[in-house]
Order: sequence, then structure tokens, then C-alpha cells
Amino acid sequence: MKYPFFASFIVFGFLFSFSLKRRTKNEKKYVDNFWERERQADSTRRKSLESLDYVAVPLSELPMDVLAGYPEIDECHDKLRELSGKKIVNFAGYSNTELKLTYGAPNISLLSEYDQNFEELVTLLQKWASILLQNWGESAGLCPEEERKRAAKTVLAYAVSIGTDITASYEKLIKLYRENGEEDQLPGLRKKAEELRSLSKTRILALLEDI
Repeated sequence: MKYPFFASFIVFGFLFSFSLKRRTKNEKKYVDNFWERERQADSTRRKSLESLDYVAVPLSELPMDVLAGYPEIDECHDKLRELSGKKIVNFAGYSNTELKLTYGAPNISLLSEYDQNFEELVTLLQKWASILLQNWGESAGLCPEEERKRAAKTVLAYAVSIGTDITASYEKLIKLYRENGEEDQLPGLRKKAEELRSLSKTRILALLEDI
């Protein structure tokens, strides 16, 4: 009665050993391919960056007048003006290796700077919209809630248009569209979400699917 069990144990051991060797081989192939691509990327010559999809900050089209004069809002405005003078490009979802292969290894510092500027911009837009949507209270004597919501909607719509991958920005904009009976804007949000390359794409699409 022990022989069938022993034979099964041998077969299992053989299959496990075979699977382990195959996995190790595949992992080695993956690592080798990675380092070969990295080697090619590091030897790629500098290329022109004129054709990059630079992001413009349309200060005149954004609600800079809403709640202007209040410290939190003015801080956002000051940072936005500062960013508007910098080069901004959305590289979310692209690895450094891909960037070096496409634009040349000598450009990687500049590309990283442009991408960092983009991350700062979309984070700032999210913060700005959140402040606009805060409950300022009736005693503040500021602008009506409806006006602040319109301003926040403009800010968030701009963020989505340039490719933000911040889930909260989509959440707030979806809520504002639905509150205002603008469900016809949701397909446009879905289209922009489908273009994302970052990990948050799945979460954002799930939000839109739940509606």
C-alpha cells in the first residue's frame, strides 16, 4: 500500500522541480531582457523635445477671482502662477527606460523635471477644488455655494482634460456633474480615464461603471 504513495511523491517531486527550474529560467530571461533594454536606453542619444505635448496653464480661463484674497486660495493661485512659467508634461505610466529609449538618455533629468511639474500641478488642482468645496459657512459672507461649485467644476474639468490620474478629482467631478444634471458629461470622463496609463485607471473606470 505504500508503493503508490511513494510513486506519487516521486512524481510530485519531479513536477515541482521541473516547474521551479522553468520559473527560474523565465525569471532569468526577464531580468536579462530588462538589463538589455536598460543598456540600450542608456546608450540612446539625445533627441529633440520640441514635439512633446506640453501642458499649458490657462490662468485667464480658470476661476482665479473666486474667493481671491483668502490665504488658502491665494496660496494655490501663487503656486499655479509659478507652475505656469515652467515646462509641464504628463509622463504618468511611463518608465524611465521608456523615456530614455524614446527621447534619449541625456534628457532624462529634464523629462523627470517636466513630469514632476505635472504631478505638482494636478495635486495643486485637486487641493484648490477641495478648498472651494469646503463648507465656508453662512457667516463668512463670501460667495454663494453654487458659484464655488461652478469654480471647482471648472478646475477639476481642466485637471481631467490634461490627464490627471488622481481618483479623488474624478470622484468630485462626477458628483458635481450629477448634482447639476450633467450626466451627458460622464462619457467624456470615461474616455479620458481609458487613456490613462497609471495604476489608478482601473479604480477610476470602476467609479464610472458604478454610476
